[in-house]
Amino acid sequence: MGFEKLRRYDVQATWALFSAVLATAPFLAAAYLVFSRFDSVLGQIRYGSHGRFIPAFVGCVGLSGLLAMLGFILGWNSAGQRRNDKSRRSWTGFFLGGLIATLDIVLMIAFIKLRLAV
Repeated sequence: MGFEKLRRYDVQATWALFSAVLATAPFLAAAYLVFSRFDSVLGQIRYGSHGRFIPAFVGCVGLSGLLAMLGFILGWNSAGQRRNDKSRRSWTGFFLGGLIATLDIVLMIAFIKLRLAV
């Protein structure tokens, strides 16, 4: 499927849903990384200062954010168009992409505020 077909609103709706659903996997991986290292006694996220935690976490959040924003934008562009017979996919991609992008931002802020290099 070439990029010239991406002008059609029903194709945008399909890609919006696909991208938003695909964004959930790296988000869940990043959430697992954070919550598995959260120390409830200290109220901090503990990680090794010279490990692979930071690149893995930032990579997961970045990939998830890009895919979520792609789903959000494509869903927003194609939702409500007359020639779009897959409007439900557009709205699902729009709302799911927005939700995952918001949760990515919240997860990143929580990590920045609660991090503790050990």
